[in-house]
Parts: sequence; C-alpha cells; structure tokens
Amino acid sequence: MYSRQQELNMPNEQGPEEEREEHFLPPRKTVHPTEREKYLPIFYRTLLWLFILLVVSLLVWGWRYVRSHT
Repeated sequence: MYSRQQELNMPNEQGPEEEREEHFLPPRKTVHPTEREKYLPIFYRTLLWLFILLVVSLLVWGWRYVRSHT
C-alpha cells in the first residue's frame, strides 16, 4: 500500500504534459454513442402514439356505446 508521499515521488506514467495534449482523444461516449441513446427518441415517440391511439379508440368506443344505448 502506497503512502501519499510515495505516490507523489513516483514518475508520471503518462509522460510529459505536452505528449498527452498531442494524443488527445475525445471521450468514448461521443465517438460511440450507446444504443440506448439511439433508440430512446423512437421509444418515446412510439409511446406517445400508442397513448394517442388508445385515447381515440376509447372515445370512439364510448360514442358508439352511448349511441346504441339511447
């Protein structure tokens, strides 16, 4: 187990500051978006349309039911 002083005395494994800036890569999340982010808008849009379809079909069913029982 290293103490804080030993960690400070250890050489930097990543190399000098300039070398890190030359080889900067964007975060993986920006290069390869997750599948969840791709399909989330489609999922929400599908839920919205299913809800609208349910409401419309219940209204039509209700109007037919009321007209047939009056």
